[in-house]
Amino acid sequence: MEKRLIQIGNKSYKLLFDDFDEDVDIDSLLKIDYSNLIGEFTTFPVILNRFGILLAEAESQVAETKLNMDVYEAKTKEKLRVELAEQNNGKSPTVEALNNAVVSNKAYQAMKRKYIEVVKTRDYINSIFWAVKDKSDKISSLLKQSEITLETDVMPERLNGIFIKKQNKQLIK
Repeated sequence: MEKRLIQIGNKSYKLLFDDFDEDVDIDSLLKIDYSNLIGEFTTFPVILNRFGILLAEAESQVAETKLNMDVYEAKTKEKLRVELAEQNNGKSPTVEALNNAVVSNKAYQAMKRKYIEVVKTRDYINSIFWAVKDKSDKISSLLKQSEITLETDVMPERLNGIFIKKQNKQLIK
């Protein structure tokens, strides 16, 4: 279980998140199990939330990697501007020459490749998030159209990677 302290305005909140505790077969997860719509209905908000959290983490990684790359690019441009001016007898390099020098820099290329990789990862998670959201909406729609009632006694203990804790407590007295 992951704990996350978040700050919103002048208030702090501690949120607890369960991670996926097993490998996730995305194709299997995204198929609707018509024989257990109640189980699907009860677990999919949790699944959607988990992928939402993964998407937020991926977005954060993209932003952080981009910031690091932009800072490195700015520092490298400044350094190269001086070096290229010295090579050209004090004449400032053109914008194109400066940009070409930065792109030729091996460290910059490595940072750019890392950035491309974290963007690809974010895009994968984003795609899965919207597919999970679509399945959740379809399950809700199917249940609204059907006569199925919420019978928790027939649900398995584990579905979609979620442990379903059954309680015999009365929710409303």
